[in-house]
Amino acid sequence: MGTVFDDPVSLFVFYGAIAVALGPDILREIRHRRSDTETAKTRDEGSKRVIGVAVGSGFLAGVAAVYVFPAMSILGDVRVLFVGGIAVLFLGTGLRQYAVRTLDDYFTSSIKIHQSQQVVDTGPYRWVRHPSYTGGLVQYTGIALVLNNWISLIVIVSLLFIAYFYRMRIEERVLSKELGEPYLDYLERTPHRLIPYVW
Repeated sequence: MGTVFDDPVSLFVFYGAIAVALGPDILREIRHRRSDTETAKTRDEGSKRVIGVAVGSGFLAGVAAVYVFPAMSILGDVRVLFVGGIAVLFLGTGLRQYAVRTLDDYFTSSIKIHQSQQVVDTGPYRWVRHPSYTGGLVQYTGIALVLNNWISLIVIVSLLFIAYFYRMRIEERVLSKELGEPYLDYLERTPHRLIPYVW
């Protein structure tokens, strides 16, 4: 049966793909920390840390599940899901970066309200309220598919979804309070949080 960790080349490609996919978020975080000013109010309530814990613990648990529950593999041939998982990873990255670029300077890893902040309802924000989180979930679904294990898939995606759900509730409450009527109108016009016409 085998896993992605049995082949050094596949392992190198896997971690290289993760680095390429998550690299823009890491670089953006470094730039924001260096150039951060006090012009934005932070209303995070620990949700950034919750997401970080969900990502880290989910990935570690997902890797452990490959060894602890080897009979729970999704497919017998790891190569099929390896290619598919990498493709899904980059699909999620494309969606996430599209959402990030649409928000531009308003995008931050913490919940912050800028003094001049406006409601953004263009690009992917026409369809769902949190497309960057949709992209993140697709990214980590791709990573889980590469691991080729049902337990890994369930744990990684479930933990990240729970963390994002917590974050979305805080974010929408803060934006509703700080931006007022324009954001409340946006909530009515865009009823779905992550998946168009579904939820």
